[in-house]
Amino acid sequence: MPIGTHPSVTIRLRDSETIRVRPVTSTDRDQLARGFLGLSEASRYQRFFTPLTKLSGQQLAYLTDLDHIDHFAWGIESEDGDGVAIARYVKTGPAIAEAAFTVADNYQGLGLGWTLMQALALVADHRKFKQFEMTMLADNGAMAHLARKAGARFEAPIDGVMRAELDITPSIWVGLAEAGSLIGLATDAAQRA
Repeated sequence: MPIGTHPSVTIRLRDSETIRVRPVTSTDRDQLARGFLGLSEASRYQRFFTPLTKLSGQQLAYLTDLDHIDHFAWGIESEDGDGVAIARYVKTGPAIAEAAFTVADNYQGLGLGWTLMQALALVADHRKFKQFEMTMLADNGAMAHLARKAGARFEAPIDGVMRAELDITPSIWVGLAEAGSLIGLATDAAQRA
Protein backbone atom coordinates (compact mmCIF):
# COMPACT_ATOMS: atom_id res chain seq x y z
CA MET A 1 0.00 0.00 0.00
CA PRO A 2 1.51 3.37 -0.92
CA ILE A 3 2.57 5.72 1.85
CA GLY A 4 -0.22 7.99 3.02
CA THR A 5 -3.07 5.65 2.06
CA HIS A 6 -3.47 4.09 5.51
CA PRO A 7 -6.10 5.63 7.79
CA SER A 8 -4.29 7.92 10.22
CA VAL A 9 -4.73 10.68 12.77
CA THR A 10 -2.88 13.98 12.35
CA ILE A 11 -1.21 15.44 15.45
CA ARG A 12 0.64 18.76 15.75
CA LEU A 13 3.99 18.70 17.58
CA ARG A 14 5.18 21.54 19.79
CA ASP A 15 7.28 22.98 16.92
CA SER A 16 4.01 23.19 14.89
CA GLU A 17 5.03 20.38 12.54
CA THR A 18 2.28 17.85 11.92
CA ILE A 19 2.72 14.09 11.95
CA ARG A 20 0.43 11.23 11.01
CA VAL A 21 -0.12 8.43 13.53
CA ARG A 22 -1.43 5.04 12.45
CA PRO A 23 -1.19 1.37 13.37
CA VAL A 24 1.77 -0.48 11.86
CA THR A 25 0.81 -3.19 9.34
CA SER A 26 2.65 -5.90 7.42
CA THR A 27 2.77 -3.55 4.42
CA ASP A 28 5.21 -1.37 6.39
CA ARG A 29 8.19 -3.76 6.16
CA ASP A 30 10.04 -1.82 3.47
CA GLN A 31 9.37 1.53 5.15
CA LEU A 32 10.55 0.13 8.50
CA ALA A 33 13.73 -1.26 6.91
CA ARG A 34 14.48 2.15 5.32
CA GLY A 35 13.72 3.98 8.56
CA PHE A 36 16.04 1.69 10.49
CA LEU A 37 18.88 2.39 8.05
CA GLY A 38 18.27 6.12 8.59
CA LEU A 39 18.85 5.86 12.35
CA SER A 40 22.24 6.76 13.74
CA GLU A 41 24.39 3.94 15.08
CA ALA A 42 23.75 5.26 18.60
CA SER A 43 19.96 5.27 18.15
CA ARG A 44 20.01 1.70 16.80
CA TYR A 45 22.11 0.55 19.73
CA GLN A 46 19.88 2.29 22.28
CA ARG A 47 16.82 0.53 20.88
CA PHE A 48 18.21 -2.97 20.24
CA PHE A 49 21.17 -3.10 22.70
CA THR A 50 23.40 -4.50 19.99
CA PRO A 51 25.20 -2.96 17.00
CA LEU A 52 22.75 -3.91 14.25
CA THR A 53 23.38 -2.63 10.74
CA LYS A 54 20.10 -3.87 9.24
CA LEU A 55 16.97 -5.75 10.28
CA SER A 56 16.58 -9.35 9.11
CA GLY A 57 13.46 -10.57 7.33
CA GLN A 58 12.47 -12.41 10.51
CA GLN A 59 12.86 -9.23 12.59
CA LEU A 60 10.86 -7.20 10.08
CA ALA A 61 8.07 -9.79 10.14
CA TYR A 62 8.00 -9.74 13.97
CA LEU A 63 7.90 -5.93 14.02
CA THR A 64 5.11 -5.60 11.42
CA ASP A 65 2.90 -8.73 11.58
CA LEU A 66 0.80 -7.69 14.58
CA ASP A 67 -2.49 -8.81 16.09
CA HIS A 68 -3.07 -5.23 17.37
CA ILE A 69 -4.22 -6.57 20.73
CA ASP A 70 -1.31 -8.34 22.47
CA HIS A 71 1.27 -6.83 20.09
CA PHE A 72 0.45 -3.32 18.94
CA ALA A 73 2.52 -0.55 17.35
CA TRP A 74 1.92 3.01 16.26
CA GLY A 75 3.83 4.10 13.17
CA ILE A 76 4.51 7.81 12.81
CA GLU A 77 4.95 9.50 9.44
CA SER A 78 6.08 12.99 8.57
CA GLU A 79 3.98 15.23 6.35
CA ASP A 80 6.08 13.88 3.45
CA GLY A 81 5.19 10.27 4.29
CA ASP A 82 8.58 9.33 5.74
CA GLY A 83 8.54 6.99 8.73
CA VAL A 84 9.92 8.93 11.71
CA ALA A 85 9.00 6.91 14.82
CA ILE A 86 7.44 3.77 16.22
CA ALA A 87 5.97 3.03 19.63
CA ARG A 88 4.99 -0.53 20.47
CA TYR A 89 3.93 -2.79 23.25
CA VAL A 90 4.12 -6.59 23.49
CA LYS A 91 2.23 -8.57 26.12
CA THR A 92 4.60 -10.20 28.62
CA GLY A 93 2.13 -11.35 31.28
CA PRO A 94 -1.40 -10.92 32.56
CA ALA A 95 -2.21 -7.20 32.09
CA ILE A 96 1.52 -6.40 31.57
CA ALA A 97 3.27 -5.33 28.37
CA GLU A 98 6.82 -4.36 27.41
CA ALA A 99 6.82 -0.89 25.81
CA ALA A 100 9.48 0.36 23.41
CA PHE A 101 9.98 3.57 21.45
CA THR A 102 12.16 4.56 18.50
CA VAL A 103 12.35 8.12 17.18
CA ALA A 104 14.39 9.17 14.13
CA ASP A 105 17.36 11.29 15.12
CA ASN A 106 16.10 14.46 13.42
CA TYR A 107 12.76 14.17 15.29
CA GLN A 108 14.23 13.75 18.76
CA GLY A 109 13.64 16.61 21.18
CA LEU A 110 10.38 17.78 19.56
CA GLY A 111 7.96 16.23 22.07
CA LEU A 112 7.24 13.23 19.86
CA GLY A 113 8.26 10.74 22.57
CA TRP A 114 5.62 12.07 24.95
CA THR A 115 2.95 11.98 22.24
CA LEU A 116 3.91 8.36 21.55
CA MET A 117 3.76 7.48 25.25
CA GLN A 118 0.29 9.01 25.50
CA ALA A 119 -1.02 7.22 22.41
CA LEU A 120 0.50 3.86 23.37
CA ALA A 121 -0.75 3.99 26.98
CA LEU A 122 -4.22 4.96 25.75
CA VAL A 123 -4.48 1.86 23.55
CA ALA A 124 -2.92 -0.42 26.18
CA ASP A 125 -5.51 0.76 28.70
CA HIS A 126 -8.27 0.14 26.17
CA ARG A 127 -6.90 -3.43 25.82
CA LYS A 128 -7.03 -3.83 29.65
CA PHE A 129 -3.28 -3.67 30.29
CA LYS A 130 -2.40 -2.24 33.70
CA GLN A 131 1.38 -1.85 33.51
CA PHE A 132 4.21 -1.20 31.08
CA GLU A 133 7.66 -2.64 31.60
CA MET A 134 10.48 -0.75 29.91
CA THR A 135 14.08 -1.81 29.47
CA MET A 136 16.67 0.77 28.46
CA LEU A 137 20.38 1.39 28.51
CA ALA A 138 21.37 3.25 31.67
CA ASP A 139 22.83 6.09 29.57
CA ASN A 140 19.63 6.58 27.53
CA GLY A 141 18.69 9.85 29.21
CA ALA A 142 15.85 10.66 26.79
CA MET A 143 14.05 7.36 27.44
CA ALA A 144 14.60 7.62 31.20
CA HIS A 145 13.21 11.19 31.15
CA LEU A 146 10.13 10.04 29.21
CA ALA A 147 9.50 7.16 31.61
CA ARG A 148 9.94 9.41 34.67
CA LYS A 149 7.57 12.00 33.20
CA ALA A 150 4.94 9.27 32.90
CA GLY A 151 5.52 8.20 36.52
CA ALA A 152 7.68 5.09 36.11
CA ARG A 153 9.53 3.42 38.96
CA PHE A 154 13.12 2.37 38.23
CA GLU A 155 15.25 -0.53 39.38
CA ALA A 156 18.97 0.00 39.91
CA PRO A 157 20.95 -0.52 36.68
CA ILE A 158 22.58 -3.92 36.18
CA ASP A 159 25.39 -4.19 33.64
CA GLY A 160 24.42 -0.85 32.11
CA VAL A 161 20.73 -1.76 31.65
CA MET A 162 17.81 -0.23 33.58
CA ARG A 163 14.31 -1.55 33.98
CA ALA A 164 11.29 0.57 34.77
CA GLU A 165 7.67 -0.19 35.58
CA LEU A 166 4.88 2.19 34.75
CA ASP A 167 1.27 1.95 35.88
CA ILE A 168 -1.01 2.73 32.93
CA THR A 169 -3.33 5.47 34.16
CA PRO A 170 -5.46 8.13 32.45
CA SER A 171 -3.13 10.83 33.79
CA ILE A 172 -0.69 9.82 31.02
CA TRP A 173 -3.00 10.65 28.12
CA VAL A 174 -4.95 13.49 29.72
CA GLY A 175 -5.05 16.34 27.22
CA LEU A 176 -4.52 14.10 24.17
CA ALA A 177 -7.23 15.67 22.01
CA GLU A 178 -7.02 12.89 19.42
CA ALA A 179 -7.72 10.07 21.93
CA GLY A 180 -11.09 9.05 20.48
CA SER A 181 -9.77 8.94 16.92
CA LEU A 182 -6.72 6.92 17.98
CA ILE A 183 -8.88 4.33 19.76
CA GLY A 184 -10.99 4.10 16.60
CA LEU A 185 -7.89 3.37 14.48
CA ALA A 186 -6.59 0.78 16.95
CA THR A 187 -9.96 -0.96 17.10
CA ASP A 188 -10.23 -1.07 13.30
CA ALA A 189 -6.69 -2.48 13.03
CA ALA A 190 -7.48 -5.30 15.47
CA GLN A 191 -10.63 -6.17 13.54
CA ARG A 192 -8.64 -6.37 10.26
CA ALA A 193 -5.81 -8.46 11.74
